[in-house]
Amino acid sequence: MKNILFLLLATIISSVSLAQEKETAKTYSYAYIEVSKKTLSKKLKVSVDLGESIEQQEKGQQWSAELTNKTSHAAILNYMAERNFSLVETIARPHPHDTEAGATDGIIFIMRKSNDQDQQTVNSPVVD
Repeated sequence: MKNILFLLLATIISSVSLAQEKETAKTYSYAYIEVSKKTLSKKLKVSVDLGESIEQQEKGQQWSAELTNKTSHAAILNYMAERNFSLVETIARPHPHDTEAGATDGIIFIMRKSNDQDQQTVNSPVVD
């Protein structure tokens, strides 16, 4: 009886351990987005940095051109969210010549996207 119980327990443990999926290490792509106001305007100047490769630089320049002249920070975040990026951190750049507390020269958004999402959203309606 003890042998049967031990065998049953060993079988259950081994089947549970085999049934568990191995977690694959997630990899992320990051975007560094600098946003500042244009002089004497409510429009924003945007610079998107996606990385060092030629393809990343070209896409960053394209997105920078599309986002520049927007008037809302939320529009920039929504644009990136449509491309499966999520906000990681926001940094306010202090104005170098202004002594007022809270005076900023711009905002930096650090965003990331799971590389697994690239495969899940192949049929996405968003055109880059």
